[in-house]
Amino acid sequence: MNALLRAPASSTHPAEAQRRARVAETMARQGGGIAIVPTAPERRRNSDNDHPYRFDSHFHHLTGFAEPKSVLVLGSDGRSILFCRPKDPDHEIWDGLRVGPQDAPAALGVDEAWPIGELDTRMPQLLANQPAVWWCFGVHTELAGKLEGWLAAVRRRSRDGAQCPATQRDLNQLLDEMRLIKDDSEIRTMRIAARIAAGAHRRAMRFCAERLRNGAPSVREYEIEAELLHEFRRHGAQSPAYPSIVSPAA
Repeated sequence: MNALLRAPASSTHPAEAQRRARVAETMARQGGGIAIVPTAPERRRNSDNDHPYRFDSHFHHLTGFAEPKSVLVLGSDGRSILFCRPKDPDHEIWDGLRVGPQDAPAALGVDEAWPIGELDTRMPQLLANQPAVWWCFGVHTELAGKLEGWLAAVRRRSRDGAQCPATQRDLNQLLDEMRLIKDDSEIRTMRIAARIAAGAHRRAMRFCAERLRNGAPSVREYEIEAELLHEFRRHGAQSPAYPSIVSPAA
């Protein structure tokens, strides 16, 4: 088991800004356009409880933003717009603090930020007169339907001179290729995660050895896993990188 560690936040997220610039430059070389990158949806566990939230990896790679209900819009001219949840003191008591559209540009280094509730209104304006729209095919099922609605709204403005993007491009290919080679920020995060994971495995081995020396006939899988998880969280890891595969010690 390895620890999953989020990259430490900075005031301007320079690594993410550089990644957005690389994506924009590649889009420009391939004809230009505008990219739409939503984060992952929240998943309901039961009537009043959600599963632990896990952001979309591509979205987080370009923003460093871990909040749900967020969408990044990136133009081939390099301009970036974030749609995110507005501040809400009542909900923040239960769900944690929100950055909010007002503070997002300074906190994340994006050019603009708007409430997520304005996405449907603003997207047709942003799509108008763009040569292409880039998005991750086959990943976000709801986006395909929303995109058709936004494009239809652009087409209805054709008499006013608005032109609809003529091409849709798969952003997966561009981002997958870019993320094959890790940048300095990602390498630092991976090294920290590796140190945490190594320490957790040492802790689990010491725990097993002590239990067995004290006469326990065996150590249960869930006990070993608990030692690993304790060490992960104690050092700031977000969660395990993948589910545990634990064999009992006997």
